[in-house]
Amino acid sequence: MDRALRILIKANLVRLPRPARDDERVVGRDVLATLASNLVAFGYGLSRDGFDELRRASDGAARAWWEEVEPVLMDLTGADRKMDEHVVYKNFPHEVLAMSDADYWLRQILMYWGLPNEWFTEAELPRKPIDERIDAKILHPAKAGALEEIFRSLLDQPARWTPAQEADALFLVDHLRVRCDLSTVSFKENMVRIAVHCIEKGLGAQVSTATDVLRVAVGMSKGDPSLREKTKLRNFRRKERRYLLALLESASSIEADFARRPELMKRLVHQLHPGDYKDELPSVVAAADRLYKDTLPPTTSAIVEAKLRIKDNGLLEDLEARPGEMMRRIHHLLLVFGDDAATAFERVIPKLDLKQLVTMDRYFRKINERRFRTFPPKGNWAALQIVPADKKRRLQHRHLERLDKALTAAMRARLAKRVPSVKLSKETKLVKLPTNDSDLLPYGRGTVFKLPHHVRFLRTAVYWASGPTRANVWYDNGWNFFDERFVSKGACCWNAVRFEGALFSGDPTNSKDLDGRACQMIDLYLPELATAGVRYAVWNVLCYSHVAFDEAKEVFGALMWGADPEYGTLFEPARCQLSFPIKGPQFTKYIALLDVKERHVVYLDANLRATTSSAVVNGPRLEKVMPAFMEYLDSLPSVHDLFVHVPRSDDGIPILYDDHDGPVRAREAWIFRPTNEASRFEPFPLASLFAKG
Repeated sequence: MDRALRILIKANLVRLPRPARDDERVVGRDVLATLASNLVAFGYGLSRDGFDELRRASDGAARAWWEEVEPVLMDLTGADRKMDEHVVYKNFPHEVLAMSDADYWLRQILMYWGLPNEWFTEAELPRKPIDERIDAKILHPAKAGALEEIFRSLLDQPARWTPAQEADALFLVDHLRVRCDLSTVSFKENMVRIAVHCIEKGLGAQVSTATDVLRVAVGMSKGDPSLREKTKLRNFRRKERRYLLALLESASSIEADFARRPELMKRLVHQLHPGDYKDELPSVVAAADRLYKDTLPPTTSAIVEAKLRIKDNGLLEDLEARPGEMMRRIHHLLLVFGDDAATAFERVIPKLDLKQLVTMDRYFRKINERRFRTFPPKGNWAALQIVPADKKRRLQHRHLERLDKALTAAMRARLAKRVPSVKLSKETKLVKLPTNDSDLLPYGRGTVFKLPHHVRFLRTAVYWASGPTRANVWYDNGWNFFDERFVSKGACCWNAVRFEGALFSGDPTNSKDLDGRACQMIDLYLPELATAGVRYAVWNVLCYSHVAFDEAKEVFGALMWGADPEYGTLFEPARCQLSFPIKGPQFTKYIALLDVKERHVVYLDANLRATTSSAVVNGPRLEKVMPAFMEYLDSLPSVHDLFVHVPRSDDGIPILYDDHDGPVRAREAWIFRPTNEASRFEPFPLASLFAKG
């Protein structure tokens, strides 16, 4: 598979074949029609400009082009997994609907005992092709330098990469043969990932702080550079030790960084043996000596806490030199120091980066409305803490007004040169900016996907290949249902196969498959769910066998929607809206929420605590968690929040949710869901607004 082409298609771009030479036959209409039909079968289409380029190609080049594109689309949609073949009841849903509960469970138990599935299932019947509108994802021609622009956008992204984005970035480092300036990488963990990759390739990399060196050492040990998880540092070769020690010696604030994480730094120093080179490393040796003697200066955090306890007003002046620290503590500072804190923060605002500005702007707009305080310790959603908001901790209106004006002015000034005006859609409120701990897809947690008017059912699929196994392994597909107050109404999953408005495809056994492959599907029927009083439905995947996602050869999820569940194949790529590998050391994943009334799907991507035995038993816990979690999602900044203070004009840069209502013709535009083949624009690199410097 062409990895570079895959990266382009994920960005709604495609490389097209060269024009035919004079001695070559131009591609025929029948071939063009076939290619267009093939694209639609995967839920994609070409823009008019792209189609014009394709029809100028030679017949051979056009056919060769499809041979490159098809495997990429099969991989992206999940079609190459052949999920249909690994579902128990191939004529789902009607085959399951025709069974009584007793009949279903008798068959299922006999399959659990090891009898062949084929004894209890119908032969697969032909299915009518889908006959409904497909809002295809439109691919535009990739210009020269498109991969370089995508790479630059990845470097500029102000949040941690998903595993897929990281793989793309590291591929592009090698493919483009660029020497990356790590100082320009916007997010620290992303910088470390590239640094580790370069070091492993023998290219070397320069980082600026002792904490960065620690992160690099952890990354080289295959650990988590965020330092949230414990990592055992590996034994480094002499050459590697000298290299890491040289980075430490040149690092800034070495003693302060040692003091901030003393236990981790002791482990690093122990592995690097700076005493072997003490004449070359005076700063490292001196800092290590103070580290082990516990004579390092107190940390900034300790000083701040001490001054807060005695309400020392001088703390505000101290924190003006540490804008990030003041930003993280501003709520408490306003409660303690009032107007003085507001004045100090006004002076700090120009020092904040754009991501910090938009985050604080949204925070101040929402904080007094919130009913809950919601926070995952060290980013661990399984340990999510929820406490009722304390009315006594609400911020004063005059402080919010002051800071809102200051933040508005700062954001407008920061964006003025690059974005003088915009044509901004209100629906961009539905698209959240990237968050730091999303694993599945490159969308911000809380991003909303609208259901088209014709859609009457959703189908989710969870496919896995556990690898050869003597015992069955399950990664259970499940949905929990709630009314408008988030009171549980039931579930649909392996041991609750029917719900009024939902149906389970049968529980597969995978021990007889050479690769341990299996697939579960669940259909949700929107009119029936509404009749049953369901407002919200939450999609989850549970590692029933207590085998983490990372321990499987592959776990893959997909969400489809359409008009009639009996039409089309069980896995229909044209209907597939979200498809993704599910990775991580966890045993649970909450992927999305369906709002039946508003007819939209909200991207969740959270490893919330759950019992893995069945979705049925998790309803009571979700009753308590989901209202607070949804409120938290609402508090996250959106694309609309980023541009809301920019002047509006009809000829400004279009910033839109989609181009469904009419073609967009502009020099550049940002469109979340491009579906109009007549649109013509260069993609506006949103991440470039967050670029360092």
